[in-house]
Amino acid sequence: MSCSRPVAYTFIVSRRSRLGVRMRRLLLSGFVILTVGLGAAVYWLFYENRPPSEGDFPLDIIALREAASSISGPGPSRIEVETIYRSKVPRIALITGTDWGDLKFVRNSYRLAFHDFSIVLETGSNEENAQSDRWTVSYDAAAWDRMQRALLMAKMILVTHEHCDHIGGLLRSPNWKRLLPKAILNEDQFQNTPECTVWPAGSRDEFEPLPFEGIHAVAPGVVLIRAPGHTPGSQMVYVRREDGKEYLFTGDTASSLDNIRLLRPRSRYVMITGGHEDDRDAVFLQTIAIKRLADDVADLILVPGHDEVALQALEDAGSLVRGFSAP
Repeated sequence: MSCSRPVAYTFIVSRRSRLGVRMRRLLLSGFVILTVGLGAAVYWLFYENRPPSEGDFPLDIIALREAASSISGPGPSRIEVETIYRSKVPRIALITGTDWGDLKFVRNSYRLAFHDFSIVLETGSNEENAQSDRWTVSYDAAAWDRMQRALLMAKMILVTHEHCDHIGGLLRSPNWKRLLPKAILNEDQFQNTPECTVWPAGSRDEFEPLPFEGIHAVAPGVVLIRAPGHTPGSQMVYVRREDGKEYLFTGDTASSLDNIRLLRPRSRYVMITGGHEDDRDAVFLQTIAIKRLADDVADLILVPGHDEVALQALEDAGSLVRGFSAP
């Protein structure tokens, strides 16, 4: 006598089997969708590097040279550098589509030494703000002190933009009352200072920012170039030394020389999550313009915002002189 399973039991097992297959398919589909979505997000945040489809940033060497000559007198005889602190960041975060190795970053200050006066460009940040950045690896308090003395002796103080590691040494200086009257800040640098470098109480009341668009000469051989993008107040600085050597300080329009060489700006991840809120299209167009200018002016010395290797090469070549000298 043969045995057979009840029809109802066979139906239930069959239905459970079909439900199990469906569930596995749904889980697999969900996993595939999640994986593809995550991959697309990573690609968009760290690797996608298409330039804007239209637009241009004007950067004309003839106009810069004319502006540099509009104020009579020789340009700076030398350009000195102090490194206030150092950081390490993932290379791909600061140079889109590269690799995940460490990129050595420096926060520098520069002294344009003329025969009878000086200008300090970039002021770093005080140690408290610097150490609050998780990427900071070392801070040089002695360099901070030398820069503060140079600020006191300078005729003029300039910054490329209003982030803490550029303007912080001015606003967090114990001598801010003596320094602010010498600071030349554009209107957006004045209006958009981040919270980590709040203006001292009462310091904004009588400060008058410099209103200008395009380019503006501030000293013999020194020209400001408005370049909003990384921040609303971002600007580059063209410098023609007394001997005719030409420099372009890019600020964080190009933090690394490879931003320019490879035409790869900062990653969207940094621009979106780093508290910067960059206008990536504007920065990309500015980067293209810098590369075009460097290709046209063979001896132009590019000084990127934070690239330790590139800046050390400039120092080795004598284009930058290590240490602020006594005025």
